[in-house]
Amino acid sequence: MGKQKNSNAGTGRYDTDEMTKRVVWIQAAGHCELCGTDLMYDYRAGKPMKWGEVAHILPASPKGPRAQADHDEAKAESLTNDPANLMLLCPGCHDKIDRDDDGYPESDLSGLHQAYLERVRLAATTPDGGRAIPVIVQSQHFATTNDIPVRDLLVAMSAEGLTAFDHPIKIIFPPPSHRGRDEHYWQSIQDNVQHELEQQLKRRGGAYGDAPTLAVVGLADIPALIMLGQVLGDRSKRLLFSFSREHHLRWPNQAAEPPEFLFTPPAEGAGPLALVLSVSAHVPIRDVKEALPGARIAELSIPEPSYAMVQNRRVIHAFRDALQKHLSRLEAMTADKIHVFAAIPAALAIEFGALLTTQHQHAYLIFDRSKDDQNRFKPTLQLGHQAQEVR
Repeated sequence: MGKQKNSNAGTGRYDTDEMTKRVVWIQAAGHCELCGTDLMYDYRAGKPMKWGEVAHILPASPKGPRAQADHDEAKAESLTNDPANLMLLCPGCHDKIDRDDDGYPESDLSGLHQAYLERVRLAATTPDGGRAIPVIVQSQHFATTNDIPVRDLLVAMSAEGLTAFDHPIKIIFPPPSHRGRDEHYWQSIQDNVQHELEQQLKRRGGAYGDAPTLAVVGLADIPALIMLGQVLGDRSKRLLFSFSREHHLRWPNQAAEPPEFLFTPPAEGAGPLALVLSVSAHVPIRDVKEALPGARIAELSIPEPSYAMVQNRRVIHAFRDALQKHLSRLEAMTADKIHVFAAIPAALAIEFGALLTTQHQHAYLIFDRSKDDQNRFKPTLQLGHQAQEVR
């Protein structure tokens, strides 16, 4: 860029030139890179106004915020006009990162900066990108309640070239009553999901009258998420997102290959049929046999079960493909219900429920661990082909 001038020879602080500032404004599309505020318009005055600030990640002087041991005057000068070291921020966010430089280290700000620019580039290069309705489904009875902010889902959608279509749908499951998670609880959950989605989707239409795409993330117990998947339906257009404490709704590794899914068929005999899904954790066979004596056990697993196994959406598709191969054969083995014992991430639970909707006309009984009974597996809800899909 242009040659910067030293504004204070005593401290070695350098000014960013006007050409570089213009580049930063253009790259950031005139919005704060941290809070997303439009910096080209003053809503209080009701007129256009340029009120953002070009902020340094590593400082313009050796003694500024986030200055590292090797950040001398020469390095400060070399980075002052480097757009990779400059963010466009609103005054509030600029003040916040400089006052709390320990809370906003260089590595975090650089990562946020690069991710923001990637989203801007993606939006610019996919002007005809798709639209989807954001759908967030959560329960209220975890020991620690995790709230998924709508903005996090919108950012995750934007990273994939999707824009939100109409207002987001956020469904909060009611907490269990004093009776616990009995049949009345599950019926209320199903009614809640079906009513909310049907009412919300009824007034929205997709392109050319088609059903709109749903961008879905869920955080609840496994039976509720399987039910959510069944209500959504296998024929609905959906994109599933996966939540984690570390990465939130960002995919940890877009390039990661899905794990190998291993299937162990059930033994021959006349006992009840159990399907064990050991994906996020290993399900002990003794626990299954305690809950379902005499069970013939089929198991779908991966070599190293982990809650962090959903590295990208291809993992969800691979899980679906692996399960699809075996469900029809399992259903042909028994006229009775198939008993499901699942340790799977939330996104896979939703996908499993969607898979049961149309292609598998069979009854499934979902088991889950009960904290009220020494964490033993207990039957929770039964799903069958009679469930309704949301269109």
